[in-house]
Amino acid sequence: MTGERPGAVDWLTFALICGSVVLSAVLELMLLSQWYIGTVLVPFVIVAAIVSNSALPYWGFSVIGSAKGAVIPVGLWLLVIVFPTLYVRPEGDILVLGNHGQNYGFYGLLFLGAIAGFATVVLSSGRRR
Repeated sequence: MTGERPGAVDWLTFALICGSVVLSAVLELMLLSQWYIGTVLVPFVIVAAIVSNSALPYWGFSVIGSAKGAVIPVGLWLLVIVFPTLYVRPEGDILVLGNHGQNYGFYGLLFLGAIAGFATVVLSSGRRR
């Protein structure tokens, strides 16, 4: 499919990839504070963020054939990770707590996931479909 415009099946596949990105980000955010060894937080979701932000934008680029196919999944992931953590809910609970290193795990998730995503955008945009 070199030089062809994406068809309906390609756009449906891309929509499923974007849905997978949103689900991945929600699960990573929710599971950030779930795994401890004693009192030490083990943020295995950072590895999940690196893997998902490497694979899903690459697949998006492969399906759409342009840079926006890789940029949109990374942008969606960033929105889902950052937006819910900006505000404290009226009940007083928040998604990322400051105890037991959860805030450091969140920063690792945010920065390493974003670096992996943008590196995938740069590397995939440099090649042709």
